[in-house]
Amino acid sequence: MSFALDLARRLFSHKSFGAIMLRLETSAAASAISAENLEDPEPSHEEMAKLHYCARVFAQTEDTSYRRIAQSIALNTLLLKNHPDLADRSIALLTDLGNFPAADYAHRHFPDQPVPRLLDGIGRGLSRAMNSIRIGSDRIALTDFQKEAWDSLPANTAVAISAPTAAGKSFLVIEHLSRLAELRREFCAVYIAPTRALLAEVHEKINKRLAHRTDVRISTVPTADPSSRKQVYILTQERFQFLLAADVSSFDLVVVDEAQNLSDGPRGMILQECLEQVLARDERTRMVLLAPGAGGFQKLAQSLGKDDFHEQRSQLPTVLQNRIVVRKGKDAHSLNLQLLTPEGPAQLGSRVSDRNFDHPSSRLAQIALELGATGGSLVYATGADKSETVASRLADGLPMVEDSAVDDLAMFIRDHVHKEYGLAEHVRRGVAFHYGKMPTLLRESIEGAFKADVIKFLACTTTLFQGVNLPARNVFIDTPKRGNSGLLDPAQLWNFAGRAGRMNKDIVGNVFLVDYQDWEVKPLDVFVPFEIAPAFERVVEERFQDVVRAVQGEMPKLGRRDEVSPRVRAAAGLLITKSAIGTVSEFVGRALPDVAEDDKKSLVAAAFEANDRIELPATLLTTNWTVDPYGLRRLYDFFIEQIELGNVDGLIPPEPHDDGAKDVYKEIFKAVQREVNRTTIAAGTYHAVVGGMAVLWMKGVPYPKLISLQLRRARQLREKKLAQGLLNAHDLTPKQRANLERPVDVDATIRRTFDMIEDEVRFQYVQLGKAYVDVLKFALTENNMARLAAKIFDFPVALELGVATRSGWSFMELGLSRISTAALEPHFRKYDSYMNVGAARRWLADAPLADFKLNPIIIEEIRRLGLVSEAA
Repeated sequence: MSFALDLARRLFSHKSFGAIMLRLETSAAASAISAENLEDPEPSHEEMAKLHYCARVFAQTEDTSYRRIAQSIALNTLLLKNHPDLADRSIALLTDLGNFPAADYAHRHFPDQPVPRLLDGIGRGLSRAMNSIRIGSDRIALTDFQKEAWDSLPANTAVAISAPTAAGKSFLVIEHLSRLAELRREFCAVYIAPTRALLAEVHEKINKRLAHRTDVRISTVPTADPSSRKQVYILTQERFQFLLAADVSSFDLVVVDEAQNLSDGPRGMILQECLEQVLARDERTRMVLLAPGAGGFQKLAQSLGKDDFHEQRSQLPTVLQNRIVVRKGKDAHSLNLQLLTPEGPAQLGSRVSDRNFDHPSSRLAQIALELGATGGSLVYATGADKSETVASRLADGLPMVEDSAVDDLAMFIRDHVHKEYGLAEHVRRGVAFHYGKMPTLLRESIEGAFKADVIKFLACTTTLFQGVNLPARNVFIDTPKRGNSGLLDPAQLWNFAGRAGRMNKDIVGNVFLVDYQDWEVKPLDVFVPFEIAPAFERVVEERFQDVVRAVQGEMPKLGRRDEVSPRVRAAAGLLITKSAIGTVSEFVGRALPDVAEDDKKSLVAAAFEANDRIELPATLLTTNWTVDPYGLRRLYDFFIEQIELGNVDGLIPPEPHDDGAKDVYKEIFKAVQREVNRTTIAAGTYHAVVGGMAVLWMKGVPYPKLISLQLRRARQLREKKLAQGLLNAHDLTPKQRANLERPVDVDATIRRTFDMIEDEVRFQYVQLGKAYVDVLKFALTENNMARLAAKIFDFPVALELGVATRSGWSFMELGLSRISTAALEPHFRKYDSYMNVGAARRWLADAPLADFKLNPIIIEEIRRLGLVSEAA
């Protein structure tokens, strides 16, 4: 034991340390939120001097818990109003701890500090210099954790970086990737982001960092370009699966952001299988995994067949994150505030207001309005519909905002989503809602407005749990639940709470836990990290018999909001595919270390038997295993039957703009649903409706037209039901009549349209569409019709991107959203519908954008991607 650690333990265990420390924390927290009637006075100057002595000792240890306390003393001191003379001591402490963002914040807010003594000044300068790296023309001082992680990247072939949200993990890896792209003569990297929202954010950062390098191809589209010697892909795991199927190249570097998603059902299995394919192509491929506080990396390494991951960990955020329990006070207009500490809640004080906190349904919004006025505030909602409700209640309590940026955003929403969308009115009051299935540019525009402090309150769902960099001063949570799926994983809640506190802008973030005392569980009492358990291993251990039956052909039916059946089906498909490849025994032995040997043997035997029954080539199964392999066989048999009947022309997917394409695709979608998923007649009718939407989506029809179509259908259905109801008006209760007469909920219809596009068109139909194309090509080739296979339009890519023209694909490969591409389409269609990426870039650089009368948000996206000059 070191002297510093021994002394730290003795100081920490002193009888008066805990009481003084608690008074410092509660005084600072109360000051940060303007709580009133604090019972305990803040520590005296003498007591503060004692705490700072202890902190200097704690900072000299390598113990994270003591270093956390030292940082807490430094940051809380800066929040107090009566001790500005201690700011320099806090700066010295933060420098010793390597927290340079917080030290810089202190310098900015306490500029009149004395010049440090010579040796002390030299020491501070040396600490900063040792942690600094050059990025462009700037030298950036990294935190101690960031510097250690930075040094580990070139030294190890497999690195796992685990740290709190907003600790700067992705910043390091993007810089590391970019430098490799600059230095290598040939380079190929993939950055895997689990959501399209995070994908867009990462693409923008990499594109900006490498804007000067015309020799590096940066793409979010899973298509290879053999002419490019340097390629950087930013893809979801599903898009990466597409790329691996289309291109057999190896990779120099693979980055997995939000790596805890390896535990996430079928998507986790897809991600792991992609990583296994990468390593099978070249075991020297470097791999970097990023996660917000996670364990289980070594077990994952075993599952992937790697020796281990070099782990770089930190549990020390750069800002204070106060968990504050809020409940209604003695009357309807007061709040009681408590700081949640390891020892339990500590009283902070109260808040008296003109607002009414008496009604549970509006309490979350009223508390957010009362306590979240300073800095941006994220307000958690359990689902997309609830986010709209919360935003509406927030907007009701705020005045209109006079700001041209707000006007631009509202106009963008009306023009490029729908003119009746309620979100447009909310943003005019500095409020928005946010969920994952929104169009990319809409979501990015809301996030940008929030970061710019134009949007003050953002009602959000679990989308923001998935790594999007959107820190806030305040986070409000009033439940541990999510939608209709029961309780959230505590680690997810901690990840969301970790967004409280904006590094470089703040030194404190507030996590307000509304009515926490009434929650059925208390997940935020003690920190809970993610535990990465490979999804395949988890589902086999939890649902072994279900997986065996699925492998044998008894695939479970897919139900709405059913999270179990897709996991079972994916696990079964993976086992059958591994059998076709000939690696199932090795895979089961490696991926299921804790499963009994007899059970492993039964799984392997069932997989071999299934493969013998299905009799499809391994190459086909390898790229479609998330689709029922037995369904693939049924689809193949259907194709053979149609070919023998002479109906082959009706099987060929046309280009969406071709005459009659809509009817052809409706039949294609009904057939693939019927053969693969064995849908009922009713479900088939629904998917015929989705098929019509899919064709319009592929043709690039803008959102306002798609939504207007759905609204027209909803209103026609309402009128029909109303007419039928009025025929029997005497049988209706007043409530039933009011429900019939209620206007169509526009926001709900828009939300359901987004759901259809994202869940059906861009997810389920992309997977089924790829299976359709691959099986059809195989069937045609088997019947000496390979020439017809060349006529097949690659509609799964068009479904994923939402455009079907070559030019449209090129603009989206440049990073443009579908909304911007659709806005430009009338102009570039006149020029050339078959532009490649280079031609699209040149057209944009020369285009008279001012003459196109584009919304400023679209112009800003084009500029942000470096596709036109700032002056354009």
